[in-house]
Amino acid sequence: MRLVGLLSLLGCVLLLAGCGAESPRQSGARVAVSDSLSATRYEVDRTRCTDDPSAWFIERETTVYVCAARLRDGGCDWYQATLKNAGWDVVLDEKNAGCMLPF
Repeated sequence: MRLVGLLSLLGCVLLLAGCGAESPRQSGARVAVSDSLSATRYEVDRTRCTDDPSAWFIERETTVYVCAARLRDGGCDWYQATLKNAGWDVVLDEKNAGCMLPF
């Protein structure tokens, strides 16, 4: 009985350790958006991007990420980062769209 409890706890710890970890592409999108921002207008270290899509814990890589860039005056602008053959293409998606990403 103790073994079952210990294995359940270990499973939960492993599951939670995987949550919140950035994939290499998600990290690349965040860095690309951060590098394109003006440090005087944005808090570049607080830029966050959407996760890779996952259904039933099977993660799939994507080439398009939406990133929220926090403005120093408050609020966030959303940027779209698209992975192309020559690297990341970053464009402003929506101004003052809020800091909560939809997905």
